[in-house]
Amino acid sequence: MRPGSKAWKKFMAKLYGIGASIVIIGALFKIQHWPMAGLFLIIGLSTEAVIFFFSAFEPIHEEIDWSLVYPELAGMHGEGDEQQAAIEDEKSAVETLDKMLEEAKIGPELINSLGSGLQNLSDTTSKLS
Repeated sequence: MRPGSKAWKKFMAKLYGIGASIVIIGALFKIQHWPMAGLFLIIGLSTEAVIFFFSAFEPIHEEIDWSLVYPELAGMHGEGDEQQAAIEDEKSAVETLDKMLEEAKIGPELINSLGSGLQNLSDTTSKLS
């Protein structure tokens, strides 16, 4: 069986499914403190180790160039550009929020007053209990 072949993929799918169920059963036995829980946990964790061993031989997933199928995707920004755009959007959102607060005449004094009012409300309700 060669990694990447159809038979390998079927084998790995079954190994993941069956292995996960064994791990879950081992954890269930341990959580419920059922007899032989230690043995089942050892079997489950050993199964998990075998799964990780076999998954190391899986071929690396190659990114597909979708612009070949969808030409409108050609020339779109890369990951670095997306991160930079997100940072710029975040800055503009903060600026927009600042402007809105200024127009609504909500200053630090009002926010502090709101905070102290909520604290007083919390104190009062705790005394009622």
